[in-house]
Amino acid sequence: MKPGRPRTADGDAFRFRADRPSLDLCSTLLWRHEQPRELLTRPDDVARWLTEAGLCTTPFAVTTDDLVSARVLREAVYRLITARLRDAELPTTDVDTVNTAAAHPDRAPQITPDGRPHWISHRPVAEALAAVARDCIDLLTGPASGRLRECAAPDCAFLFVDTSRPGTRRWCATNRCGNREHVRQHRSRQSEPRSST
Repeated sequence: MKPGRPRTADGDAFRFRADRPSLDLCSTLLWRHEQPRELLTRPDDVARWLTEAGLCTTPFAVTTDDLVSARVLREAVYRLITARLRDAELPTTDVDTVNTAAAHPDRAPQITPDGRPHWISHRPVAEALAAVARDCIDLLTGPASGRLRECAAPDCAFLFVDTSRPGTRRWCATNRCGNREHVRQHRSRQSEPRSST
């Protein structure tokens, strides 16, 4: 983690390891399978996440409704991705949630008096969440769909796109979850009674 990186109210920094905004949004709920830890607890957390994700660059206000919308979208994205991973039918309510969010208009292009492009945003949070929803749609329907993965560590729920050449990546980060799992397996083997020959 970079020194001086903004943290949530609980002291956690956001994690941007997936290189996809929809998957990175899913990472705002840590330890999902064990003891979930919510990183989006206040509207300011959403503002900070959208800014750090590069989805909003100008000052903007985030409401409590925006906080709820971000969390609802995050959970819909997570359920859709994990349904795809299980080859299950996509939940209709989650499809509707993502499609509704994706339908928000994008920023509007404008031209400045000196002939340069300028983009204006009337609803920056809804527009940023629309970009997240569109990314989810692209992941589920595009070429990355067959490369979606969930970290194989039992206590990690990190989602990622496997960009390895053979397509066999198992861990969100080998130096984190992969190493922990290898240590766990090693300790398990060491604790097994050895048979005498």
